[in-house]
Amino acid sequence: MSKKMDRREFMKKSSAAVFGTGLALKSGIKLGANTPQESRIVEVIHPQAVVAERKVDASIVKRMLQEGMKVFTGSRQPWENFIKPSDVVGLKINTLGRPLLFTHHELIRAVSEELIAFGVRENNIIVWDRWKNHMRDCHFEFNTTDRGIRCYATQARSGEEDLNDYEKVFKSDFDNPKQREDGRTESYFSEIFTQHCDKIINMAILKDHGLAGVTLCLKNLAYGLCNNNRRFHGSKHIGTFISDFCAIPQVREKVILHMIDGLEACYDQGPCPRNPKVIYSQNTLWIGTDPVALDTIGLNVINAKRRKEGLPSLEETRRPADHIELAAKKGLGVNDFTRIKVLKKLMKD
Repeated sequence: MSKKMDRREFMKKSSAAVFGTGLALKSGIKLGANTPQESRIVEVIHPQAVVAERKVDASIVKRMLQEGMKVFTGSRQPWENFIKPSDVVGLKINTLGRPLLFTHHELIRAVSEELIAFGVRENNIIVWDRWKNHMRDCHFEFNTTDRGIRCYATQARSGEEDLNDYEKVFKSDFDNPKQREDGRTESYFSEIFTQHCDKIINMAILKDHGLAGVTLCLKNLAYGLCNNNRRFHGSKHIGTFISDFCAIPQVREKVILHMIDGLEACYDQGPCPRNPKVIYSQNTLWIGTDPVALDTIGLNVINAKRRKEGLPSLEETRRPADHIELAAKKGLGVNDFTRIKVLKKLMKD
């Protein structure tokens, strides 16, 4: 059963543990390092990554990951740039688009195998997302034992205890009061993020979103690392929330690598597509450390696909994806195409 605290207990426990305040960030405070002059991302394409009947070739995906990491780091030991063998590494996946679209098992397995080959203990890898039922719908096998790769979620809808960290909060009243959980203006962080993992690899997918425009790297964090965020579901609040949340120093420091799983993608009716016709094979993997640059490229790819299908751009459908620009203004990365260097790698058998 979910833990509950009254207002007095909450204020006592969390008064010194607020990770970020939406109003303060909205007023122009910038957190973290200055925006880089140029961002590099790697784009790896293999035309046969997704074969007939939407089956993904695991061996090709692993080669794409290996090549992408090598190109991005310029090293034969790319993982040493991000982690230590002793780290507990969380793979933050995306399962909201179940059952049609979610972070591919084949890519998750490839990342896990590479981490293990680098020296990370199998049990020190945690595959996780926010909702247990979403992960179950995507055929993930849960494991909370001390053997094998761990796999579990922060929240459940079946009366089980949630893994919310009630001492770490994101606070903002720039939201829709009607959508607040228990009237709260605080969102509790996932305990998986704050306590279980030393480092996080953000494994987003390529898809559009009915409100945010796109749900890529930035949104996968903001709507995956904390609860009580439905209150930001509105055109006036969602962009500010996503950019504010991702600007929190603890988020920036712990999330050390971002990927966009573009093996398959969704160009319309996201984030929970129900029509298989809007799912297509992009056969691409993007890797980088700048989530703003990655989201900028991802937004462009989705709009290009929409034009090809005779649809208006996301901006023309009043889904401006303004969180990307807001995040850039907060110094989280680059959204200027002239300052994003895309290292393209086209692979063939």
